[in-house]
Amino acid sequence: MSVGVYDVTDGKTVYLMLPEGLSGDQFYLTNLAWDPSGTSLYIAWLNRDTNQIKLMCFDATTGTFVRTLFTESDEQWCEPEQPVHFIPGNPREFLWFSRRNGFNNLYRYNTDGVLLGSTRAAFEIDDIIGFDPLGASVFVHARGINPTEVHIYRINLPDMQMTRCGDTPGVHQGQLSGSGQYLLDTYSNLEVPSKTDLLSASGKVERNLLTSPNPLQEKRYGQTELFTVNGTDGTALWCRLIKPSDFDPTRKYPVLVYVYNGPHVQLVTNNWLGGASLWMNHFAEEGYLVFTLDGRGSAHRGEAFEQAIYRQLGTAELEDQLAGVAWLKQQSFVDSTRMAVHGWSFGGFMTTALMLKAPGTFKAGVAGGAVIDWNLYEVMYTERYMDTPAQNPEGYAAADLSRIVKNLQGKLLMIHGMDDDVVVLQHHMRFVKACVDNKVQIDTFLYPGHAHNVRGKDRVHLIRQVLDYVKENN
Repeated sequence: MSVGVYDVTDGKTVYLMLPEGLSGDQFYLTNLAWDPSGTSLYIAWLNRDTNQIKLMCFDATTGTFVRTLFTESDEQWCEPEQPVHFIPGNPREFLWFSRRNGFNNLYRYNTDGVLLGSTRAAFEIDDIIGFDPLGASVFVHARGINPTEVHIYRINLPDMQMTRCGDTPGVHQGQLSGSGQYLLDTYSNLEVPSKTDLLSASGKVERNLLTSPNPLQEKRYGQTELFTVNGTDGTALWCRLIKPSDFDPTRKYPVLVYVYNGPHVQLVTNNWLGGASLWMNHFAEEGYLVFTLDGRGSAHRGEAFEQAIYRQLGTAELEDQLAGVAWLKQQSFVDSTRMAVHGWSFGGFMTTALMLKAPGTFKAGVAGGAVIDWNLYEVMYTERYMDTPAQNPEGYAAADLSRIVKNLQGKLLMIHGMDDDVVVLQHHMRFVKACVDNKVQIDTFLYPGHAHNVRGKDRVHLIRQVLDYVKENN
């Protein structure tokens, strides 16, 4: 890998020269940023094992390596996702995101690599909204004590102290004015479809600009509850349960579990409809409970929560999903003999794993775009969580679902886009071939012309197919 700087005036390209010992081909160069003067480039060098980061500075004119500002390492994985953010009015200071204390925090450095301060939040800071023009403070989106919510925080840069702007529960999206004096705060929660307030920089509500009416107020639709259940290790796991609008606690209802439970995704959020797609509320009106749980490995709960999956994809996640199933079975209104599961991509992997590693739990499963063998998946993503196949052959073998097709009980529909360039079609074909070889009967469906997700008008066909299959077999 190399990075070149192209000069638009003379058409020449200068390539950055890595220091001795860091060249070769077993590394990544990522999170590139210019300094305010446009004369230096800052890049995060990441090793192939993704357990070490070096933040490096280069002369953009000559390509010469200037210095390594600092090095970070982690026994499981490092994952730099944002470049340096220079502080307005101070071209020698910048902010850097790091999870070195277990949660995503901001660290203030100077360009010599000297640490000047940091936030100390025991929750995730997601991203930067903007700086005030003088560079005295920065506004961010952060989780706070409830990971299903997003709030706006102001950070005072001299001491890196954080102050929350507003106290309304929900998922907030902030936009900072050019003057840095005002914020637009657009948010929703289970009770509020959408509101936009004008806030002062201190977080005080100056006025409400827009309150949206409930767009479904004339409709009957499933009602959403958010709560936690304890996993087998005692971790509180956030759940979403959608019930029919005419829910009767004396009845027993069949269940559809909708699952993802993979990295970088959070399904359960305290915004309008609880993060659910509207088809889930519709399906609840057809007499189903629709249940979702964000288990270990999913996003916005901190490093330890996410790294529980290290070298064993589909293990801790399976335990947590089954903890959710155990909770469901304890409810008097759940028909535990009629449970189905559905998910896409990592959720397709989890759906298939649940059908094969916990046989008999679900009567039916619908797996879309499912990863079957992690040897066939994208290198940087897979090796971050699993290391290389040579380093972790047992982990790859345990996660290869084509090896355990004989465990299948119940009905399984496998769906795949024929042009899928993320989870390539080879995954699907390998699984089907294993079923044929082992005389295991499954149902399959391919979507011609579609990539990893079935989008556009054909998505109506997809959702109808999923729900019809669940009803017919559960």
